[in-house]
Amino acid sequence: MRQGVAKDRLIAVEDADMRHGRKSRSQRIDGYKRHVLRDLDTGLVRAVGVTRANAPEATVTTDIMADLAAQGVSLKELHIDRAYLSSLLVRERPEGLEIDCKAWPVRNGDRFPKIAFALDWEHGLIRCPNDVELSFEPCGTVHSPAEQCAACSKRALCTKSKQGRSVSIHPGERLLAELRKRQLTSAGRAKLRERIGAEHSLAHVGRWQGDRARYQGVRKNVFDTRRTAVVHNLHVMSHLPAFAKAA
Repeated sequence: MRQGVAKDRLIAVEDADMRHGRKSRSQRIDGYKRHVLRDLDTGLVRAVGVTRANAPEATVTTDIMADLAAQGVSLKELHIDRAYLSSLLVRERPEGLEIDCKAWPVRNGDRFPKIAFALDWEHGLIRCPNDVELSFEPCGTVHSPAEQCAACSKRALCTKSKQGRSVSIHPGERLLAELRKRQLTSAGRAKLRERIGAEHSLAHVGRWQGDRARYQGVRKNVFDTRRTAVVHNLHVMSHLPAFAKAA
């Protein structure tokens, strides 16, 4: 016996696709999660997706990319929530696609966080706060020699480990460093606020579609979300100057 919920536990006898998931420790989701891709220039929803509630948000981007390909459109800027940073849209992004997202916070209590270590991507070197350089590999972990850390004057501010300080290099570390640097500027923070438009579209679609799945299974609920997105787009188009003039 154990306390908790099985990862892929069925929560409905009638619907085999419904799952139990969480947005956070306090926010629980039962059933499905809807996803919306909005064109920030026109306000139109260009693609939608539906996933099981326990599926990572990033898994929906395969369907999003297929919808965009069918429309013959490409992305110039991608304003996303942090949950989508591991998606194919980001990991396999073409050159020139700008990613705007608030980076994950880096904390280490009262000791040096990872961002205190400078990364030289050109030479593959990482420099600690005491100006000691070591080589690193993307997706790897850098282990400082124990004897070197033991003799460091800043050891108390860095680590308590007898084996020395270690730093993991995330697969998207270079992008995360760029995002952290950009969000410290006023222009970068203004860019982050542009994503509010996508949140508004998601709220509008949710208001019309409701908070309960109409159908059983992911496929039918994707259809229902697309149908609701069409209604949203008609409302948006009715307020566009070109559409109003034609009417």
